[in-house]
Amino acid sequence: MTLRQILDVLWKRWWIIVAVTMIALLTAFAYLQIRTVTYQSQAVIRLSDVVSEGAVTGKVGGVAVDVGLEAAASSAVMDPAAEQTGDDPDTLRAAVSGQVDDSSALARVMITATGSTPSESQARAAALASSYSAYVDAQMASALTTLQQRQTEAIQTAQTLQQTVKDNPGDSIAATNLATALSKMTSINLAIESVNDAGAATAVVANPLPGESTVPSTVIVLLLALATGLIVGIAAALIRDQFDNRLRGEDEIEAIADTRSLGELNWDRGVSSMKPPLPVSRNERTDLSERLRTLRSTLQVFLPPREAVVVITSVEPGDGKSFVSANLAMAWARAGKSVILVGGDLRRPDLGRYFDDAADGEGLSDILQEHEVGEPLEPRAVDARLNTTRYRRLRLLPAGAEPPDPADLLAHPVLRDVVMHLRGLADIVIIDSPPAMGMADAALLALQSDGAVVISSIRRTDRVMLADAVAALRAAGAEVIGVVANRGRRKLPKTYSAYYVSARSTEPTTPRPETADVAPGTVEELRRLLNTSSETASPHNGTPDRASRNAEARAAVSGAERKSPSDAS
Repeated sequence: MTLRQILDVLWKRWWIIVAVTMIALLTAFAYLQIRTVTYQSQAVIRLSDVVSEGAVTGKVGGVAVDVGLEAAASSAVMDPAAEQTGDDPDTLRAAVSGQVDDSSALARVMITATGSTPSESQARAAALASSYSAYVDAQMASALTTLQQRQTEAIQTAQTLQQTVKDNPGDSIAATNLATALSKMTSINLAIESVNDAGAATAVVANPLPGESTVPSTVIVLLLALATGLIVGIAAALIRDQFDNRLRGEDEIEAIADTRSLGELNWDRGVSSMKPPLPVSRNERTDLSERLRTLRSTLQVFLPPREAVVVITSVEPGDGKSFVSANLAMAWARAGKSVILVGGDLRRPDLGRYFDDAADGEGLSDILQEHEVGEPLEPRAVDARLNTTRYRRLRLLPAGAEPPDPADLLAHPVLRDVVMHLRGLADIVIIDSPPAMGMADAALLALQSDGAVVISSIRRTDRVMLADAVAALRAAGAEVIGVVANRGRRKLPKTYSAYYVSARSTEPTTPRPETADVAPGTVEELRRLLNTSSETASPHNGTPDRASRNAEARAAVSGAERKSPSDAS
């Protein structure tokens, strides 16, 4: 995926990112409410070289000492420290730890203590450091006393052996013992000197400070949760997009179905409130109505200029095929073409929502049922079922009564004759067909036409089903003109609003009649509108706009009166 495609996916699935991020933040907030916050403080004690050696060897000048890190956890150290802090020795032992740093010449013992408050951790670290220092000092003092005692004993032993050698110069054993005693006395003296020269056994080089929190701060936790939520949300959106097999836009149609895209029709919330839902029949300029007119212009390239037949089908029910059929018929009628709209959906006819009573009564199914195989078509049977609508140049052939076997009925050879007769009656014949998936109806109707238009729904139509629908029509021998992507959500730039919104759309005036859309039978209605407009536009309160509308209304009346009922067909 390119960077642009990734950004498009993230923009379309922003709600996944927001949802995952909110879950991460709520989880972090819950964690902040239940977590236990502890504080940590540390004291650093420097040991003399003699003590450092004794901590490793366990001896100072040959005297056994216990000054290692293990001694800090002994009762001799913990009990005095617990008395200072008021803690139980076991509680204090669990709250402290130690570490020896021997990277420098003099070893250092780092004592770390934890607590529920900064001051508690500081007090524990200070108490343990003080107790450990006192314990080490006591151990070294005891070792020095022992060495001094051994020194005295060694001196006495050497003096005695020296007297013996003096009295008996030939006594080799006494001479050897004297040499040993003198060597021992020398080593003891050196040990005493090293202890004395080493100075203080311990020194606190870093007093404990008020403890710092051992857990991340609230801000850090929330920032981490936010970052984690965004990362996981973005990953979830991309993964969801990869497994989403629905149509995403018109730019995918050619690659999926190996056919051209005829455009994208945007979703318009206002259509649901229209009675009837025919945005093309109105003078209001909207994005949807302009796109429907663009679709009409596109189809004109692929259809004959006269006596053309096009089938409008869809991938699945609910894709909007009847809506597109009705509005395309209306758009061609407004463009000056004579149009016949055929209710080819014998299973679930839906044109009544758009043309009321004109879509009721006998129709295509009745024509097909009353003609036997091999019996020639009676043109009057078709003409009698054609209903006029209140829109000029637009007639309708209803679907008729629902037959028990629609597919078998549409396979009737007389269907070809019906379509051929309708071609001669209009510039364009539009057949509203059932969905192409799973039914042969659409293919049977498309075989009698100049091509089929397949309606799909963005974010609803499965890509595999779209490809299968187009392939099924082609396999039956039908010509597929292209695919229309319905219910798009792509917004036009704001700079286009001036072209789609009428400057007079906010005026509470009666919509002006247009001769291109009104049948001759409505002359009286035009006159009534003209009279109403004339009364409201007096010389004192009239405006140029009203005057213009009056002139247009008079032209509509004049044009309508000159047309005969035969012209309207």
